[in-house]
Amino acid sequence: MNRGDNPYTPGAGWKPRKLAGRESELDQFRVLLDRMGRGDHEPSLIFTGLRGVGKTVLLLECEALAREASWATHDVYEVGTQADFRITFAKLATVLLRSMSLKQRMKKRAQAALGVVKAFAEFAPPGFRFRLEVSPAIGKADSGDPEEDLADLLDEIGQVALAGATGAVFLIDELQNLDPLSLAAISMAFQRMVKKSLPVALVAAGLPSVSDGLFAAKGYSDRLFNHYELDQLSRAAARTALIGPAAVLGVDYTRDAIEYILDETQGYPYFIQEYGRVTWNECESSPVDLDVVRVVRESVRERLADNFYGRRFNQGTDTEQRYMAAMASLDGEGPFRSAAVSAAYGAKSTTGTSLQRDGLIKKGLIWSPRRGQVAFTVPRFGEFIREFYPLEELD
Repeated sequence: MNRGDNPYTPGAGWKPRKLAGRESELDQFRVLLDRMGRGDHEPSLIFTGLRGVGKTVLLLECEALAREASWATHDVYEVGTQADFRITFAKLATVLLRSMSLKQRMKKRAQAALGVVKAFAEFAPPGFRFRLEVSPAIGKADSGDPEEDLADLLDEIGQVALAGATGAVFLIDELQNLDPLSLAAISMAFQRMVKKSLPVALVAAGLPSVSDGLFAAKGYSDRLFNHYELDQLSRAAARTALIGPAAVLGVDYTRDAIEYILDETQGYPYFIQEYGRVTWNECESSPVDLDVVRVVRESVRERLADNFYGRRFNQGTDTEQRYMAAMASLDGEGPFRSAAVSAAYGAKSTTGTSLQRDGLIKKGLIWSPRRGQVAFTVPRFGEFIREFYPLEELD
């Protein structure tokens, strides 16, 4: 078992050798491509879930499927924490239109449409330099109203795609980083796509708060998008994710070793990849047995503590770290009542911890499943904090 042949890929957006347990979501995307390609309506897709459940990997697979179907698309785009939706969509629209302009039947129409992108980008924040050697269109995507302008932009892309008998799909990760105004604009724009039966789709991923954010921005968004909440893999899918990559290289696991790793990783794709990677590097020959996986357990825990959990915990200020420790001090893994967290923190009311709560939500470390509740966005985060940063040591 050569380390250079290690088939496991723990990391942000690294595609595993075997993508297991997401067949229904991929099938739904194939349905979207098929139906919209025929001119039928099909809702766009929103994937939500905690960190490490494979949202980005799923987007990457959708990208590959879209390219196979000859749809115009782009590399999966991650929205930054200081995102502006005009900059985001101006960049992505340019990539889509330039891609479509390579095909003769759409060349002139796509090149002309770049003027609409230029007009749309004119209202981006000061300092944004958008190099597009065309004149801005007049009367389309130039009103200054974000909802109307994005709808105009997507309308133009849809008309180009329709003329070329193809479709266009936006692939956006970390959608929760867009503000409510941006989410409202996205909903309104895709509502127009539905009304006009234009082949433009959105496949986006984000933290669990995204679905509520879209609904709060526009109440009809629940009818525009199919929402899929990604969670732990089933036992069978987790087993496939673990043994599949190794089996391709002729390496097996004993039954006891498999069950031990599945118990340890609890079906989270990132944890499975991390456990597989460390185990492969430590094992000398096939089959991988229980003794080996027990030995590597501490190495896996240390890697998760340093890379997956520790880096995120250190994103918080001192008071934000104390707030997370207060969450972790309560029973279970959440959701937790905000009032109980504030009490554990030592505040007289939730008002006394509102800055910490809001700061952590903005950083994507916690989220609010419903009013008066908070939860971690990272699976088993409370377990890590209780072990390494207990509340009593942060006083």
